[in-house]
Amino acid sequence: MVQSSEKHQKARDFRRRGFTYSEISKLVGVSKATLSNWFGKQSFSKKVRRDNEVKTRRDNAKRISLLNKARQTGRLKQYEKAKRVAFNEFKHYKSSPLFLSSLGAYLAVGDMNDSTPIRLPSQRRSVHKQFRRFLMEFLGAESRQIYQTDDVTILSDAVAKKKLLVWIDRLL
Repeated sequence: MVQSSEKHQKARDFRRRGFTYSEISKLVGVSKATLSNWFGKQSFSKKVRRDNEVKTRRDNAKRISLLNKARQTGRLKQYEKAKRVAFNEFKHYKSSPLFLSSLGAYLAVGDMNDSTPIRLPSQRRSVHKQFRRFLMEFLGAESRQIYQTDDVTILSDAVAKKKLLVWIDRLL
């Protein structure tokens, strides 16, 4: 009983200092269920739990923000590289009839908004067939990446979209 009383006192001290049941369980050698029985209904323990939840939410928000910032930086670098590559590729591709006709078709009816997927609406099956070939040959898209119906062809690839827009700018 003396050992249990010592453990209870140590656990109480840790809990008052803001430790979680998991942390206390490891430090004192008492199960989380026992800790919950000892402190679950006590007001100081409920306050510790609320404080820990607030701290956890704040820490998670910071962590997610840092991850998003790192991803955004990585995407921007990737987009800039794609633009440089596209600028050079245009010199080599501009003599291809498939390349020029596909850019023309996209310029005429494609979705030019920078933040959307490559989307070409058309009622003509031959336009979709040609544009699909263009996506695969010049933008390196795989067949499984391309969504196609009778009236629209879509490729959700932001880097490919950047390249396509650079080529259209160069064409004009």
